Amino acid sequence: MSTIKEVASAAGCSTATVSRALATPDKVSEATRARVARAIAEVGYTPNGAARSLRRRESRTIVALLPDISNPFFSEIINGIEDVAHQAGYRVLIGDCERDPQRAGAYFDLLPANQADGMLLLTADVPRALLDDARRRGRFPLVMACEFFDDRDLPTVTVDNYRAACQAIDYLVALGHRRIATLTGPVHNPICRERERGVSDTLTAHGLAGGAQTLAGDFGVHSGYVQGLALLTPLHSRPTAIFCHSDEMAIGVIKAARQLGLEVPRDVSIIGFDNIRLSEYCDPELTTISQPRAQIGQAAMRLLLGLIHDEPVERQQVLETRLIVRQSTGQPEPR
Repeated sequence: MSTIKEVASAAGCSTATVSRALATPDKVSEATRARVARAIAEVGYTPNGAARSLRRRESRTIVALLPDISNPFFSEIINGIEDVAHQAGYRVLIGDCERDPQRAGAYFDLLPANQADGMLLLTADVPRALLDDARRRGRFPLVMACEFFDDRDLPTVTVDNYRAACQAIDYLVALGHRRIATLTGPVHNPICRERERGVSDTLTAHGLAGGAQTLAGDFGVHSGYVQGLALLTPLHSRPTAIFCHSDEMAIGVIKAARQLGLEVPRDVSIIGFDNIRLSEYCDPELTTISQPRAQIGQAAMRLLLGLIHDEPVERQQVLETRLIVRQSTGQPEPR
């Protein structure tokens, strides 16, 4: 196996210069980078594409920015991203914002420093100033996955949240439910606004808009439990069905119902959103809107690679959802 000394000898420079050219290419001249790249190819040092990366000033790394790494919703999306990235010779750096918009700044700093070639945003909780600054400072490819910005024109892979919510409410109405409540995610989130618009339009179409209850959670199981208690108390005016914007919140609502002595779905039907793995194993098994999460990750990574390599891309991609009917929904009991 060739060594860095052989690269330095072939390039006519010191080993320190070769190391700088590999680790911090901005610290050496363009001519030196080209000379080191040619030497790497000549002696066969590091067969992982180092010479190509030097010529193109690539890090072969992308950042995937998450709002909450503990949320199981993101696991299959990350798997899809990793599959495509690995095949293309890229590494994936996971950044967890912990739902704090200011934490995103540290990851955006990697782009102008040539430590990352692009970024996948799996959250809309990002200061708009960061997006605008990234565009002003140069060509730093950004792709949204799952969520989207309704005030920024960024390449996006998402689902039709409006249509999915319409389908969920149509299904509950077809079962005979007339008192349908909604537990949304954060009210500022564009996907939640689209889902709530679908709920409102569908209830109105069925003549059920008056008196429909809506509470907001944070997509997490604890908020589902807390807001579930609020929706189901007092018992005499409780809804017969609750549509939740995430499976985790739906599972929290199931716990709240049990604590109040209610049986799901006899006393209240519950439907979630996402089809996380746990939805099939909770008790009762959860009816939900399934998002194609692995495909979202794969499509978003392919879109980002296309932008990185200046290839023609479809900037706005909308994937299909489907309703998965399980045991947590049924016809309402007469009262």
